[in-house]
Amino acid sequence: MVKKYRLFSMVGLISCLFLLSSMGTSFAQVKVGVLYSVTGPGAAVAKVQLDGIKLAIKEVNDKGGLMLEGKRVKVEPVIRDDETKPDVAIRRLRELVEAGNKLIVGGTFAHVSQAINVQIRDGSALFMATNGVEEVTFRKDTKAPYYISPLGAVDGIGRISADYVSKTYKPKHIVLFLPDYAYGHGASKGALSVFKAKYPDIKITPMWSPVGIPDFTSYLIKVKETKPDVLMMGHWGADAINVLKQTHELGLKKDMKIYFNSMITAFGVGIPPEALEGVTVGMWWYHDLAGIKDKDPETASAVDKLTAAWRKEYGEPPDPFAVYAYLGMQETLRGIEVANSMDPGKVYKALMDYPRFMSVKGPAAWRIDGRTSYKYAKFIVDGKPPRERKDKWDIAKVVDIYMGGELCLPLKDMGW
Repeated sequence: MVKKYRLFSMVGLISCLFLLSSMGTSFAQVKVGVLYSVTGPGAAVAKVQLDGIKLAIKEVNDKGGLMLEGKRVKVEPVIRDDETKPDVAIRRLRELVEAGNKLIVGGTFAHVSQAINVQIRDGSALFMATNGVEEVTFRKDTKAPYYISPLGAVDGIGRISADYVSKTYKPKHIVLFLPDYAYGHGASKGALSVFKAKYPDIKITPMWSPVGIPDFTSYLIKVKETKPDVLMMGHWGADAINVLKQTHELGLKKDMKIYFNSMITAFGVGIPPEALEGVTVGMWWYHDLAGIKDKDPETASAVDKLTAAWRKEYGEPPDPFAVYAYLGMQETLRGIEVANSMDPGKVYKALMDYPRFMSVKGPAAWRIDGRTSYKYAKFIVDGKPPRERKDKWDIAKVVDIYMGGELCLPLKDMGW
């Protein structure tokens, strides 16, 4: 009987230890959903976005993890592919939420992220959209309770570009050439609002092209025939590469100023250097602030530090979209710590209650409409000629900073 009792006691002790070990393992990590366009048209961008996600998590885990409920816990990403399709994104979102992953960082294409906003209007999840979406998404009567974005609205790209081009080049005639989908529509809306309100004497000729066409020749010939002072373009991915290459081949740079509204390094490296030379570009972020280091050494130092860490981890500098993914994950994790919770509503409230943070775009703060204001709204760069490039990623030089107020509309205009 004694032997049997000891045997049962030993079995019970082992079972308890196993149970405690299992409980410890589950508590020793928190899972954050990650939803990007790993396949489909957004794949090249999603690759670098995931680099940003992984580095932000690695930096936290290397310090021992998040402080949650009095203990340090490691962070694990639960990565899913939306295939650059809104319907797939909705399915993946539901799968994540049903599995208990209610904090999700993601977003590669605007129409996909906007579809997610509709799905979480019931407050079922927090979605940190690290790409640009149309500004209407952040209106009080449209935005889901816990929809949030460190990048914000594509309308702001249009407003910033229109304001900068008008002030800098003082043109009489601009051709606004954009892609015919959510990103282009938002950028057009923003640009036209600024032209109408602030520069009504400038003649604007809008032009649209379908997404994914390989040949822009017929459109660019029409641009040439129109004879504008400035050609403002805002295509994305492979379309951006093709349109700038063909702009160069047709010699448009000789006849007009070329201003490209927004670019990231991921597709910028695919543009022939001679095609980018002489083109002025708006970039949300750039990895080399040598051109403006004397204006803000603190931010330049932060950029250098992140760039060095990124090169060490991935062998290349960070892409602007990758940096927004990095910032999005950083702020999601900060929200968890401040809230001391994984609840979407509590994490969102923590960020709204403690909105200020230092970023690699200078001091930043969350607005009540779920997007961020930065000291530096946009970096203005000139494409570098082949002879000046140090490596394949050295595509441009920062020549100016846009610090105007056109990044975000006033909260009153957004219904808040």
